[in-house]
Amino acid sequence: MNIDDDELEEKKLKTKKLKTLIIISIIILSVIALILAALIVYKKENPSYITTYIDGERVQNFDKIIDIQTDENGEIQFYIPIRAFARFLKNTNAKFDYQDFDGEYDIKTEDSSKCNIVRNNYEIAVYTKGSKIIYKKNIQNGSKEYEECIADRDIFSNNGVLYASKDGIEKGYNVVISYNEKKKIINIYSLDFLVQNQIQRFATEKFGNYGTLKYEENILNNNKSIFEDVLIVKASNNKYGLLKGNHEEFILEPKYDKITFVPDSKCFLVESDGKIGLFEKDGTRKIGLIYEDIISMGKNSNLYVVKSNNQFGVVDGNKSENDNIIIYPQYDQIGIDVNNYLYNGVKNGYIILDDLIPVRLGNVWAIYNKQGKNISNGFKYVSIGCNNIKSGNNIYSLLQIPDAKLIIVKDQSNKYGFMDITGNDAIAPFVLDQIYIKTSNGVDSYWMSYTVNGEEKELNVLDYLKQKK
Repeated sequence: MNIDDDELEEKKLKTKKLKTLIIISIIILSVIALILAALIVYKKENPSYITTYIDGERVQNFDKIIDIQTDENGEIQFYIPIRAFARFLKNTNAKFDYQDFDGEYDIKTEDSSKCNIVRNNYEIAVYTKGSKIIYKKNIQNGSKEYEECIADRDIFSNNGVLYASKDGIEKGYNVVISYNEKKKIINIYSLDFLVQNQIQRFATEKFGNYGTLKYEENILNNNKSIFEDVLIVKASNNKYGLLKGNHEEFILEPKYDKITFVPDSKCFLVESDGKIGLFEKDGTRKIGLIYEDIISMGKNSNLYVVKSNNQFGVVDGNKSENDNIIIYPQYDQIGIDVNNYLYNGVKNGYIILDDLIPVRLGNVWAIYNKQGKNISNGFKYVSIGCNNIKSGNNIYSLLQIPDAKLIIVKDQSNKYGFMDITGNDAIAPFVLDQIYIKTSNGVDSYWMSYTVNGEEKELNVLDYLKQKK
């Protein structure tokens, strides 16, 4: 073999080695690329941080204000600071016009065990430490009564900050919150966003003989039925019906004059030819279309004030239509005005102390219980509660003493006394001029006054009750 052949062979060998090296490099780089791709996919599928979206838009730092825990069943729970959430939403989008305050809405205090969230011209939500109840008032329709929402867990305080569970925030703020634990993604959808999605869908869909249906926005209570997967729709014939959330089936066909959602009972008031009835969300009729008006009495009672021939009664929505009247509609008024007793914590004027129903006939009142029994032995009170109190600082009207399970009543001698939840009103003689709340240094107490030989006397109510035992 000559020198040229040796050189040629050496070049071939080098070329072969280079090709081998290139192939090995390509293989190594491919493996590295696959590993990196796998890591990227893994990190995407198993991120180490939480990403949050509100109405489809990514937002920053929501994970920094929430408290994520594992409950006794091993389930992930997260808790949200109630007031901070209002600010977070407002900072995210100015359309969420929220204000947040300590204390009750109607009573201007700095009580840090409560807070109220106000969405201007929309709704109020009141949260209370140690309670699952969230009280909500519809500003939009000018409602005087509060709606009660029951959260899955108590409101609690941590370092002076009130927190609610995911469920409590959803109910108070009218939002849906979902959490993908594996992908660490939180999605928050507002009622506004859900409503707009429905409006867009209806704009392009046809519904047989009814053609295009209309979904009406900015009717707060009606829009809330979205959370029950039921939609109130209006057809071209100007009649209303109920449609399932998937748009595939009518629950009630559009043939009614008006339909209104009742959030506390998750039912629908349905009106036709001037008469109103009540239907469940599956279309089952609870109360026939025979009344002039139907009003929910709240407190998860399934009781309703009904109006017939301009007289009022009470119907139990849990009973069959043949046997649902517990107080016949033959009275002039059911319930009292809560605005007189806001400081007393009264948010429902239909059912007091969770069981007592005030009923007026002419100028006198009786007290019924939720079973429809007159427990006051007839109509004998000229008023329920004491709201005509003497003027003075830190003195407030009184209707109920919750700890003692008593309400205030005035008999026909125009003197006040007490009645308990059994109907017993012999707790104190009807000689009292006034019974009221007095507050000092932020502490409330109950007082009663009476006159002896022209001189006014004052006694602490709870002290008096202890002495009687």
